[in-house]
Amino acid sequence: IVNQQNASVTNCYLYASEADTVSMNLTHLGDSITGSLVYNLKEKDKNTGTINGRMNGNILIAEYTFLSEGIQSCRQVAFKLEGDKFIEGYGESYSRNDRFFFKYPDSLNFDSSFKLSEIICQ
Repeated sequence: IVNQQNASVTNCYLYASEADTVSMNLTHLGDSITGSLVYNLKEKDKNTGTINGRMNGNILIAEYTFLSEGIQSCRQVAFKLEGDKFIEGYGESYSRNDRFFFKYPDSLNFDSSFKLSEIICQ
């Protein structure tokens, strides 16, 4: 994604199955990326929050601050951009000051079945 000067660009992504949806709206401003991320997974609490991070090559590493059951939490998330899809990455985590971080951010596993396709922003 190419940015002119300080123009911000918003891209929207969605994964949807019969039971689950994951939606992500990303706003690019220079090297920074902010946006929203919502997990609505069957038999789990809905998580709605904001992300703040940056692209490192084709990998987005961001801090996800979200509400679940009325409690605010923070954890690191990673998504790999492949074509026009973002695939969530997973890896071993550790906790520091009630926040969760990837222990090995350079060796995350990106084989998630949740592939978020780019959509037209609503």
